[in-house]
Amino acid sequence: MTAINLRDFGGFRTNGGSLMKTGLLYRSGNLQKLSASNHIAISELHLQTIIDFRSIEEQEKSPGTFPGSRKVSLPCNIDQITRDLLRPLLLRRSADNEIVEAIDRVYMEMVDLMVQPIGEMIRIILGANNCPILIHCRAGKDRTGFAAAVIQWAMNVDHETVMNEYLKSNEFISPKISKALKRLRLFTLGLFPKGNLQAAFEVRARYLNTAFFVIETKYGGLERYLAAGGVHREDLEALKARLLER
Repeated sequence: MTAINLRDFGGFRTNGGSLMKTGLLYRSGNLQKLSASNHIAISELHLQTIIDFRSIEEQEKSPGTFPGSRKVSLPCNIDQITRDLLRPLLLRRSADNEIVEAIDRVYMEMVDLMVQPIGEMIRIILGANNCPILIHCRAGKDRTGFAAAVIQWAMNVDHETVMNEYLKSNEFISPKISKALKRLRLFTLGLFPKGNLQAAFEVRARYLNTAFFVIETKYGGLERYLAAGGVHREDLEALKARLLER
């Protein structure tokens, strides 16, 4: 399933010794143009709900629905922000550090933009007959990666484990970067800077750490961040009861 960055984001041990259940929460990239093997594998998950974090524009261009599952649109529009920041940098020589800085700024804004979508996602998880749930965006690494990390953090999974799971997307993204680089270097007669493409598409520990720092400093911690999206302490306890094996 490397093509769509699909995986269960449960199964992790918490600091309190509990275990996140598996088979309830999945994450992926866009579900449009699935291969036959992708389609079969997703069918076997028996998904009840698919949550799409892509912008309305992205969803209109590529619906990404799946037969038998209810789709819920919870858009987070970081597309234009990202394009505006990266467009002047991608063809510039040795701009990888500037690109990383730009994506870091996108993550700062994404924290605010994801407040309501994450709150609604949690309410969907708590709803009857909504699981198994799959959350996705375009590549399943930024919006989706952040949302999955917030859930794991809320379940008290340790930071290193949350980070390693977030960075796992690079294993899925790397082959796509290689293919895209070959096309771009052919199109630009070998002039497209390799480091720029990697900087633009890889996830890095810095990005998630930046997002968590914003949550801690701007919102006063995870509990207050979730409360800004309408998720309160009793909801968090209910979420733990739903997602943790006792």
